[in-house]
Amino acid sequence: MQTGKLWATAFLITSCSWAASAPACEGGIYLNPQVIQGKGTPQIAGAANELGTFLARAGLPVTPVVSISNLGEALAAVKSARPPCWVYGNPVVGLASGYRPVAVNTEEIRAGILVVADPGSSADPKPVELSSMKPEEQTQALAKLKQATCFGIKSGVTTALVKAEKICGTVVDVKPQTGLGQSYLPTKAAFEWHPDHWVGVITRVQSAKAASMKSQIGGDPKIHNARLLVAPTHNASWGYGLYLRPDAGADAGKHATALFAGLKQPSPTLANALDVGATFHFVTPSAAQADAMRGSLDLTP
Repeated sequence: MQTGKLWATAFLITSCSWAASAPACEGGIYLNPQVIQGKGTPQIAGAANELGTFLARAGLPVTPVVSISNLGEALAAVKSARPPCWVYGNPVVGLASGYRPVAVNTEEIRAGILVVADPGSSADPKPVELSSMKPEEQTQALAKLKQATCFGIKSGVTTALVKAEKICGTVVDVKPQTGLGQSYLPTKAAFEWHPDHWVGVITRVQSAKAASMKSQIGGDPKIHNARLLVAPTHNASWGYGLYLRPDAGADAGKHATALFAGLKQPSPTLANALDVGATFHFVTPSAAQADAMRGSLDLTP
């Protein structure tokens, strides 16, 4: 009982300290992974509630937690009359918001383009990595990819990495909506493909390597004979993380950093809300690391 009273007192002090240091902000914004995946309202709300319950343990204000789907919504929020006190999301949203990264997941995200190329003789072939091809074949494939259209999730970190390295001729940002998330991109690409028109799907490189067109329906039945190539990006990104307002006090950052550093075995629902995998590890990046990430994602002014 005494321990509970002490915890409650500490929480109250932390909350009051935050309120005194950043009175103009309220709650936070959340690049909700369930939104990106095209899930419905119950799943989106459940993830937001899970995140809010977790962040409240650090004394952060969690009323409201607003789920967003892209950078434009984040920038509108941070420029509003009542901006969010924090942002939780990928570095595209976090760093571009101008907020300070205090805890980011170091699990590497490397983008890969699943290239739906010209038809071959085999049906539903497995993807072939560009690195396994002869140098002249790689050069030819990359040159043709420079003329192709690639589809990626709007404000996704994989999309930003591909855009920054200018691998595709055109990148089309697809805004996720209910029922149409990341998994919808191969279907969209399949309907855009025809034998003399390559297309690309921007995803994580592991997903590109495991992809197949076997179950896809496209505008041309020859889609099932299309060669599949995997073109990875050179640079990688860190994962989701917490970003605090620039005027947030040092105590707010310390409590938040300690909360994430102490997270070892989250429940499946919390792991989904935080968008972490099996080997997650949260750290506070240095200013140099944050600048390097901005460069990799082409977020520099």
